[in-house]
Amino acid sequence: MPKTGQSSDQLFVAIQGDLAFVRVVDRGSFKISTSMKNFGTVALEQGVVRIVIDMSRCVGMDSTFMGVIAGLAFRLKELSGGEICMVNLTARTRNLLSTLGLDNLVRPYMTNTTPDEFKARLGVSEDFLPLHSQTVNRRDTAAMMLEAHEKLVQLTPENVCRFKDVLTFLREDLEKASAKDQRKEHL
Repeated sequence: MPKTGQSSDQLFVAIQGDLAFVRVVDRGSFKISTSMKNFGTVALEQGVVRIVIDMSRCVGMDSTFMGVIAGLAFRLKELSGGEICMVNLTARTRNLLSTLGLDNLVRPYMTNTTPDEFKARLGVSEDFLPLHSQTVNRRDTAAMMLEAHEKLVQLTPENVCRFKDVLTFLREDLEKASAKDQRKEHL
């Protein structure tokens, strides 16, 4: 159990043939976004054509996490014509997708509408392994967050206004972190 104040955001994953499964526990947040992105990259390299994200234990998502999903969905479509399916969405999590236009890029399924082909696979918990959050430095975190938000801006023109200030902040943060890393290299 996480200590009080400690994040319990977690991912459990499985790859079965050309399908990858991700179960999001607690929140889909920036804290687990690097792990999500890296798992998705590995899955694509292994020939996965569909990623199924189970949201049954997820209470919310932040924009970074949704941007990572958008980035994976763009790559999946480009590489194989594949798709991301998000299943067991609640009204809240479905609304979050709609707000940023992500529901036009992924295939959303509300709770109790999950396709039969996924139900049996999602029900076998022992097939899922915990994906531990990866510790990354400030520069890499800023780069991942910037890329995630740039993917959201690609989705819909409304996101340009929504994330203009965030993008400016992240670009500045990335620049500062990169400069700091360069100074360390010269010492």
